[in-house]
Amino acid sequence: MKTKDITKIAIMISIIIVLGFFPPIPISLLPVPIVIQNAGFMLSGLLLGKKNGTIATLLFLLLVAVGFPLLAGGRGGMTVFFSVTAGYLFAYPIATFMIGWLTERFNPNNQNSMYGFGITFLFGALFIDFCGAVGVSLLSDVSLSNSLLASLAFIPGDTIKAFLTVFISKRISKSLAKRGS
Repeated sequence: MKTKDITKIAIMISIIIVLGFFPPIPISLLPVPIVIQNAGFMLSGLLLGKKNGTIATLLFLLLVAVGFPLLAGGRGGMTVFFSVTAGYLFAYPIATFMIGWLTERFNPNNQNSMYGFGITFLFGALFIDFCGAVGVSLLSDVSLSNSLLASLAFIPGDTIKAFLTVFISKRISKSLAKRGS
């Protein structure tokens, strides 16, 4: 792995950590809050691609697992992987990989914003929310149908996050292309 790739991965992990500083917004429908941090996983796939984006996501989750309180709300440690948010956590690397893979395949160089948005919305919003709802259902007393229905509360915010991450990644990609990086 090149030094440039390692640097990009480290910067992306830092961005995901900083996004975790935004306080979670509790909602009454589910025992899971609204967070900004999941936008970092979308951005990771868009900017770094399937391989490096997934590595950044997995390294972040490893830091969380060893006890660093890096998740929104200052949570960390192995217990979060057995809590009601586990479905979301396990979905993050898969979503990052899929966003990276599909972007590399169908939207190289972030040429078409609609493809980027579609890919990011499908895996960065719908897939993560679905896996999260399944996790909530398995690890709490909420039925799957109620959990899926309550997860619809996340869709408006996740749509905005998907749009913003595509916009940001396109701007960063243009800037890097001009600089030849």
